[in-house]
Amino acid sequence: MKLNYMQCWNGAMALLGAHKEAMIAIAGVFLFLPTLLFAQYVAQPVFTGDEDMNALVAIYSAYFNDNAIPIMASNLIISFGGLAIYLSLAPSRNNTVAEDLVAALKLFVIYLIANLLTALVTLPGFILFIIPGLYLTARLILVPALIADRGERNPMELLKQSWSLTKNNGFSILLFALIIVVVGTIAIGAMEAVTGVIAGLATGGTGWPFVENLVASLTGTLFQLVLSVVIMSIYIELTGKKADVGEVFN
Repeated sequence: MKLNYMQCWNGAMALLGAHKEAMIAIAGVFLFLPTLLFAQYVAQPVFTGDEDMNALVAIYSAYFNDNAIPIMASNLIISFGGLAIYLSLAPSRNNTVAEDLVAALKLFVIYLIANLLTALVTLPGFILFIIPGLYLTARLILVPALIADRGERNPMELLKQSWSLTKNNGFSILLFALIIVVVGTIAIGAMEAVTGVIAGLATGGTGWPFVENLVASLTGTLFQLVLSVVIMSIYIELTGKKADVGEVFN
């Protein structure tokens, strides 16, 4: 089955509209809030622009060593929230937010292992050449949708099923995802730039760190939600599950 971009995008927007209450509830607590708190209370690395590779490695090493606990905690919470969102979107499920959170808790370790395996598979492609890494990522992009919809508990099987479902659609998915990422990145950058300019003009150059972090966290959360519904829409398109959730695509 060939991927239909327009149908996938329309399906993604339909999913967003149909599940917005659950997604907003989960994202507000598990995506937006930890992102905002991290941005507000964890200082980012400072660069002069003259650093060589050794200096960059030293700066990032010090940053991760000093902030290991908040970095790990925020990433785990955000990952958990991301899985819960996929569960709320899964065609085979029709649960409450509380039930989705409980299900996410039961599947979370499997989800983390599957993500680790995905990273190990794609990393060589990124190290050698960027395009192979992106292609491998596109072929394994359905892992979170699969674990949410099918409840598969074998991480290797999740990777195999994603690879099978995306057969002959790897570059199509890659192009579709790149378009969304590029457009989203530009939109987020523009929003943050406008916020920074307004804050700078209003405060004489000192800015409003909280407001700027608030906007950055909000736009980042919205972007992650869009990516989630797009991935789930791709999964629905390639598995032919449109008949099961026909009302979503009408």
